[in-house]
Amino acid sequence: MHKTEVELDGAKMITIKETHRYLKEKLNLSPHYGENLDALWDELSTRNTQLSIRIKNLDLMVEQLGDYSEKLIDVIVEAGMYNMDIIFDINAEDDFPI
Repeated sequence: MHKTEVELDGAKMITIKETHRYLKEKLNLSPHYGENLDALWDELSTRNTQLSIRIKNLDLMVEQLGDYSEKLIDVIVEAGMYNMDIIFDINAEDDFPI
């Protein structure tokens, strides 16, 4: 099975709205993606292709999105626990702030 590896750039996650547009593009989410955390969960938990997600500039994402960044990470981690095709590298950076 083919695995897609995606590196998300936290520097590009400036607002919640921009973050969801960025995620839609980078994660190749469906055209009707609802651009919210529930919709992200739906997309990731039902995905049937392997996806490895890594985040760089995590400190900037946290700085720009505040508490929302933790909720976003929680959704990705939980989706990976539910769907074994999702792999989230939470040790992508040594300065993981959360």
